[in-house]
Order: sequence, then structure tokens, then C-alpha cells
Amino acid sequence: MGNIVTVASGKGGCSKSTTVMILSANLAARGYRVAVIDADRNQSFASWHAQAYEGPPFTCRSEVDHIKVVDLAGELAENHDAVIVDTAGFENLTAASAIGMADHVLIPCMPDRGSVRETMRTAQQVASLSKAARRTIPYSVLLTRWKPRGLSERAALDSLEEEKLPILVQSFGDLADFTKLSFSGTVPTTGKVGDQAGSLIAELVAKGAIPLAKASRVRGKAA
Repeated sequence: MGNIVTVASGKGGCSKSTTVMILSANLAARGYRVAVIDADRNQSFASWHAQAYEGPPFTCRSEVDHIKVVDLAGELAENHDAVIVDTAGFENLTAASAIGMADHVLIPCMPDRGSVRETMRTAQQVASLSKAARRTIPYSVLLTRWKPRGLSERAALDSLEEEKLPILVQSFGDLADFTKLSFSGTVPTTGKVGDQAGSLIAELVAKGAIPLAKASRVRGKAA
């Protein structure tokens, strides 16, 4: 049985789909059996996968119904190592269902006030759904389009740390390769993007978000 990772934020344009693109392709390149569910009515990820994607194969399905998405994720988890759910950039029942069923929630956050605010709100939503489900739903904040020495990045990080949110060590930098993904079918699995993706995968493995049994496979591919 694979793990379900939901990528969520109430803010559009904070790199949710980009995060899913990078994770899915790089996990597949490392030998993982990966499935992605596009739960956004815009269907931008599913369209990109069907029309542009060129890389290691992975399963892509679409489901925007808040009940059916739970059944589909469970079905895909039976024969995939990781199921990644791409949610809409606004609060809706489908996103809430995807968070409620997740083994781990990733909250992308860019260095701007609106993104930080929505990150906090999404974290509160995860906490509320954890109480409703009577189980802990782990989550992590992924810093995206990040310049480590930027002034806005420093201010954003101070705000996130003040709220004691769990922030991943690995961030996604403000690189041209990330911005080109939606126009290109090629997802880098080497170079700076590949290195950042590999470090993120290793961190998610350590947190139990990605099945621990696959850790040796990740190291083997990276060797």
C-alpha cells in the first residue's frame, strides 16, 4: 500500500502544480510507481501530462468530486508507491477531502504576504481536519521560488517560524527551469532541479511521507 501526499494551499499560483510535476517525474525516475490525481477543475496538470510530458512514465488521473477522489486515491494507493494529489488554489470540499485522507500534506509557500497568510490558513485547516478525523495528519511547508538571501524571503520565514510551522529544509529555488515547466514536457531530474528534488525526496522519506522501503532505491539511483 502506497502513501498519499496531498499538495495544498488556498492560494493560486504558489507552485502547487510545479511541485507535483517535479516530485512525480523525479520519483518515477528513481523507480517509484507514481500516480497523480488532478483534483483541480482547471485540469492544468492533467492537460500538461497528456499533451506535453516527456519523461519517466507515471499514472495520471482526474477527479474533482470530493467523494470520488477519496475512493480513487485509495484504489491507486493499492498498486502505487506514492499517490500525489494536486488540489485547487482555493478552498473547496475536494481539497478538504484530499487533505483529510492524506498520509502527508505539502503546503507550498512563496516569499510574499499573501502566500504566507494562506500557508497559515492551510495549516489551520489541516489541524482542524486532524481533529475531525481523530488522527494526526502530518504536514510540511515547502518554500518555493525561494532566494535564500532575499529580504522578502527573510520576512516570510520569520512569520512562518513565529507560528512554529514545520518547514522543510530543502526549498525550491527561484530558477528559470521551474518557470519553464508548464510550457515544456521535460522535467529536469539532474542538475540543480534534480539535486533539489532528490534532497526533497530524501527528506520526505525520512518523515515517512514517502514509503521508507523505497529509500534504498532512491540512494541506488542517485549513486
